[in-house]
Amino acid sequence: MPIIRVITAVSYNKQGHVQYVRWGLADTDSNRWKVAPSESHIIHVLEALRYGEDVWTVFPEGDRIVPGPRVHAVKVRPGLKTIAIAHEDGSEEPAYTLEGLPVFSRDAI
Repeated sequence: MPIIRVITAVSYNKQGHVQYVRWGLADTDSNRWKVAPSESHIIHVLEALRYGEDVWTVFPEGDRIVPGPRVHAVKVRPGLKTIAIAHEDGSEEPAYTLEGLPVFSRDAI
Protein backbone atom coordinates (compact mmCIF):
# COMPACT_ATOMS: atom_id res chain seq x y z
CA MET A 1 0.00 0.00 0.00
CA PRO A 2 2.29 2.82 -1.22
CA ILE A 3 1.34 6.14 0.31
CA ILE A 4 2.53 9.26 -1.53
CA ARG A 5 2.28 13.01 -1.01
CA VAL A 6 0.17 14.70 -3.69
CA ILE A 7 -0.28 18.41 -4.48
CA THR A 8 -3.74 19.31 -5.81
CA ALA A 9 -3.57 23.14 -5.89
CA VAL A 10 -1.20 26.04 -5.31
CA SER A 11 -1.27 29.63 -4.08
CA TYR A 12 1.22 32.21 -5.34
CA ASN A 13 2.77 35.18 -3.53
CA LYS A 14 3.04 38.66 -5.08
CA GLN A 15 6.37 37.74 -6.69
CA GLY A 16 4.75 34.82 -8.52
CA HIS A 17 6.35 32.03 -6.48
CA VAL A 18 4.38 29.17 -4.95
CA GLN A 19 3.87 30.08 -1.29
CA TYR A 20 1.20 27.59 -0.22
CA VAL A 21 0.02 24.24 -1.52
CA ARG A 22 -3.03 22.12 -0.98
CA TRP A 23 -1.72 18.57 -0.52
CA GLY A 24 -2.57 15.27 1.07
CA LEU A 25 -1.51 11.65 1.38
CA ALA A 26 -2.84 9.26 -1.25
CA ASP A 27 -2.92 5.46 -1.34
CA THR A 28 -1.79 4.45 -4.82
CA ASP A 29 -3.33 0.99 -4.56
CA SER A 30 -6.86 2.25 -3.94
CA ASN A 31 -6.52 5.74 -5.50
CA ARG A 32 -8.10 7.18 -2.35
CA TRP A 33 -6.99 9.79 0.12
CA LYS A 34 -5.43 8.52 3.35
CA VAL A 35 -5.27 12.15 4.51
CA ALA A 36 -7.44 14.62 2.60
CA PRO A 37 -5.66 17.62 1.07
CA SER A 38 -5.20 20.65 3.28
CA GLU A 39 -3.33 23.92 2.94
CA SER A 40 0.31 24.05 3.94
CA HIS A 41 3.18 26.51 3.56
CA ILE A 42 5.70 25.67 0.82
CA ILE A 43 8.39 25.13 3.47
CA HIS A 44 6.71 21.84 4.40
CA VAL A 45 6.95 20.60 0.82
CA LEU A 46 10.61 21.66 0.66
CA GLU A 47 11.30 19.82 3.93
CA ALA A 48 9.64 16.64 2.62
CA LEU A 49 11.76 16.85 -0.53
CA ARG A 50 14.92 17.50 1.48
CA TYR A 51 14.28 14.34 3.50
CA GLY A 52 13.98 12.29 0.32
CA GLU A 53 10.20 12.00 -0.01
CA ASP A 54 8.63 12.06 -3.43
CA VAL A 55 5.94 14.68 -3.93
CA TRP A 56 3.60 14.25 -6.89
CA THR A 57 0.86 16.30 -8.54
CA VAL A 58 -2.63 15.61 -9.86
CA PHE A 59 -4.40 17.72 -12.48
CA PRO A 60 -8.04 18.26 -13.37
CA GLU A 61 -8.79 17.16 -16.91
CA GLY A 62 -12.44 17.74 -17.70
CA ASP A 63 -14.43 15.88 -15.05
CA ARG A 64 -11.50 13.60 -14.19
CA ILE A 65 -8.38 13.95 -12.07
CA VAL A 66 -5.23 12.61 -13.73
CA PRO A 67 -1.83 11.87 -12.22
CA GLY A 68 0.86 14.40 -12.93
CA PRO A 69 4.62 14.47 -12.57
CA ARG A 70 6.72 14.80 -9.44
CA VAL A 71 7.96 18.15 -8.16
CA HIS A 72 11.44 19.08 -7.02
CA ALA A 73 13.03 22.00 -5.19
CA VAL A 74 14.59 24.82 -7.20
CA LYS A 75 16.75 27.67 -5.96
CA VAL A 76 15.36 31.06 -7.01
CA ARG A 77 18.18 33.02 -5.37
CA PRO A 78 20.30 32.61 -2.24
CA GLY A 79 17.93 31.94 0.65
CA LEU A 80 14.84 31.39 -1.52
CA LYS A 81 13.63 28.07 -2.89
CA THR A 82 10.38 27.03 -4.49
CA ILE A 83 9.10 24.00 -6.38
CA ALA A 84 8.90 23.11 -10.06
CA ILE A 85 7.80 20.12 -12.11
CA ALA A 86 10.60 17.56 -12.31
CA HIS A 87 11.68 16.61 -15.83
CA GLU A 88 12.20 12.90 -16.30
CA ASP A 89 15.56 11.93 -17.76
CA GLY A 90 15.44 11.83 -21.54
CA SER A 91 12.00 13.39 -21.74
CA GLU A 92 10.98 16.58 -23.43
CA GLU A 93 8.87 19.28 -21.82
CA PRO A 94 6.32 17.82 -19.39
CA ALA A 95 2.70 17.70 -20.46
CA TYR A 96 1.73 19.45 -17.22
CA THR A 97 3.13 22.53 -15.49
CA LEU A 98 2.53 24.03 -12.06
CA GLU A 99 0.57 26.78 -13.79
CA GLY A 100 -1.95 24.11 -14.82
CA LEU A 101 -2.81 23.30 -11.21
CA PRO A 102 -5.88 24.91 -9.64
CA VAL A 103 -5.04 28.13 -7.78
CA PHE A 104 -6.48 29.07 -4.41
CA SER A 105 -6.36 32.40 -2.61
CA ARG A 106 -5.15 32.99 0.93
CA ASP A 107 -6.17 36.69 1.02
CA ALA A 108 -9.01 36.15 3.47
CA ILE A 109 -6.78 34.50 6.08
